[in-house]
Amino acid sequence: MLRGLFRAVGLLLFVSVGTAPAYADVADAQALTGAVIHSANAALEEALSHDQVAQAKPVGEVERPLRKPGLPLGLAYTLDGSIAFPFGHVTDGNPNVRLPGGFDAVLGYGFTRQLRLQAGYYVVQEYPVGFSTGKVPLYLQGLSAPIGTAPLAGNDATVRNGIFVANLQTLVQIGKLPIVISPTYVARTGTVGGHSDLIPVEINGFAQLVHLRTFQYKLLGFTIPFLSTPKMFGTYTIAPQWLMQTAGANTKNSPQLFQLMYLEYRANAKTTFFLQPSLLQNYTPVDAYPEHIPTLIYGFSYRLDRLFYLQGQVSTGTPVNPNNGGIGIRAVTCQQLPCSPSQVAPTIGGLKASQVQLMLGFGKPQVVPL
Repeated sequence: MLRGLFRAVGLLLFVSVGTAPAYADVADAQALTGAVIHSANAALEEALSHDQVAQAKPVGEVERPLRKPGLPLGLAYTLDGSIAFPFGHVTDGNPNVRLPGGFDAVLGYGFTRQLRLQAGYYVVQEYPVGFSTGKVPLYLQGLSAPIGTAPLAGNDATVRNGIFVANLQTLVQIGKLPIVISPTYVARTGTVGGHSDLIPVEINGFAQLVHLRTFQYKLLGFTIPFLSTPKMFGTYTIAPQWLMQTAGANTKNSPQLFQLMYLEYRANAKTTFFLQPSLLQNYTPVDAYPEHIPTLIYGFSYRLDRLFYLQGQVSTGTPVNPNNGGIGIRAVTCQQLPCSPSQVAPTIGGLKASQVQLMLGFGKPQVVPL
């Protein structure tokens, strides 16, 4: 048992060292995977496994009637605690960054084979690049040219996201293809540097008080399988999403397409490796338009015994169209002289970070992130 665990951890660390540390704000991908994709995958995997069992019967042998594909019945739960470590150039050479702990708590209940309700709360840690080191232009409100530079050293950019996800799931079939449909509500909050996320930010030439990490949105997910063998399983999910309300810089609310592909390899009865590329649509209150963020999350899940499991993952990605033309704090504007800390408002670009996360939990492992 320990040999298999050591191999899984070793492979994860080997792959993480060779990965470019360009991680974006993938907290949404992690929470949506746990709350939406995991239970959809469980239903599809179960449905397709019945087909495989029937097809494997010898010719002439009476087959057991196939059960109609459906969602898992009854209660399912997951509870885990996690630690996370930033790595690479994420902290801009600052060796003193320490990420807070996190946890995931998920409850789901299948009322019928076609109707299931699930809710989860996810606490995810990250440390974005470009907020705590270096210098940026310093502006005075009303002047177009910078009056100097402002050092960013000393800023605590640690972000602790709290994400609530609730969804209703139903399974339908088109011919022999099962599809899971998941209308979903997501509410995000967060702290920055251990304090409130309510911060003055420069938006369109004016300072506004905005909650950097607080917003809500809804989506409608469609999950279909594309691979199912005794060792491997894969699904693709596409989900149009909308903000529940606009705030700060995000004044437009056109639908955006969240996309996610999930692929797993079951090495044995206890060890599963997973790979999850996705395209996030990040639309925080400081974003004038949605940021498109290709992400890659990969790792392993190891069942310690009937109840407990260990999971490790690496998260990478970066926005391809960052707001304000770059990553992190792009400039600082002083509202009036003298320029005290309470009188400054940063101009914020895209979010980018990198981390390794280790989780210990009980219940049914999510297999995929969170």
